[in-house]
Amino acid sequence: MGWNEVDNKLKIRHDMSYVSCDEEYELQYIKNIIKEEFPNLSDTEIDRAIESCCRSVPAPRPRTDYVECLKSELGGT
Repeated sequence: MGWNEVDNKLKIRHDMSYVSCDEEYELQYIKNIIKEEFPNLSDTEIDRAIESCCRSVPAPRPRTDYVECLKSELGGT
């Protein structure tokens, strides 16, 4: 599974075009997908990337912008 799968799976949520940093289940889902795909990344690295993108991508956070931010934060892994 890669970034496209993360992106596509987020589409099935009720607010499919945006990422909500206020929804813990959504952030946990993103973290779980990243951990599955990139087991070499630590929880700390993933958490920092998620938090950084929540701060840097302004709300409402378009899903595509948020995923691009994660890619950048995690080194395009």
